[in-house]
Amino acid sequence: MINVSRLLLAVLLSAASFNAFARRGGDMVNNGGGLSEKNVLYAYEKLDKYIELCLKTSACKLTSSQRYILGQILAGLPEERKTQQLFFASETKSPGFFIIDGLVRVAKTGSSVGSPIYINSDLLYSKNEADQYDPTSIPEATAILIHEMGHHYGNYTHEELDLVGVRVSMLMQQKFISTPLIPWTSEFSVSVFNPSLNSSFPEVLLNVGDDVIDISKIYEETAMCYEITIPIPILPIPDLQLLSKKPAGSLLHNVHWDKLSEKSDTLRVNVIGNVSNNCVYKMDVGIRNNDYKVSINFTANKKNGKWVIDNSSVQMNQYRDPWYKIIRLPIPIKGLIQ
Repeated sequence: MINVSRLLLAVLLSAASFNAFARRGGDMVNNGGGLSEKNVLYAYEKLDKYIELCLKTSACKLTSSQRYILGQILAGLPEERKTQQLFFASETKSPGFFIIDGLVRVAKTGSSVGSPIYINSDLLYSKNEADQYDPTSIPEATAILIHEMGHHYGNYTHEELDLVGVRVSMLMQQKFISTPLIPWTSEFSVSVFNPSLNSSFPEVLLNVGDDVIDISKIYEETAMCYEITIPIPILPIPDLQLLSKKPAGSLLHNVHWDKLSEKSDTLRVNVIGNVSNNCVYKMDVGIRNNDYKVSINFTANKKNGKWVIDNSSVQMNQYRDPWYKIIRLPIPIKGLIQ
């Protein structure tokens, strides 16, 4: 029988020791500007949330020693974050800096709490089948950070810390959905992380060019429960929805790209996803209003050959598209409302 832990470890170690010259590097120390670097920074910001999620569920499949290590890291995060801790560097530009035990590593750090963590940007990008460069994902970045922080709390081996990071990363991958505009590319994508079913809201991220835009708060403000709905069978006129309240939690799923409108160096994008809100009526708690959808619209402009999002253009709307909408008017909704 194959030992799953050893198999996961072998995969992670082979990735960490891969020749640095086969990857595309980011910027030098303290100036990580690519999408991978942004994902590492985002994972660092949310690390306590991801660790807590793993500690609270048996699905993370932690051993007692792995649980202890994660508990140490979680308890020490406030102290870790008191000073700037993350730095990006390149093994290609500083030969030998990331060589540990004869292998080129993806990161290195010291042995005390708060020690700087240096990330090897050379190993943050890998070429895919379409000859495009894939960035390190947020779950992968989380595994890297957990490994490095584990060195701050004891004389743990690389193998032990690899497995702890992989456990958290695998749980995140089950709940993390990334939808690129075009398969095998990362220039435009939407990422959604649904932590739990009943009492949380998803993290919603737009990846445009080298930028990561967190629109989770906009989603949380948009998600809504309605106790009374008066149907209007005409599109695009919305139903009348009365007695609204905020849901206790929400899921965003089945995210897909809908309409694109390109003119010169400007791209107008529309993304649609299904919404399942956890609505509370009296003492009844459960997923309701799961026939709702959400549309996400934004504009991106091409500058110096790269797409850059216009942050002020981001709009989000929750709506229904039920079966009884059998009449479709040939004019947009803004033409009906003055």
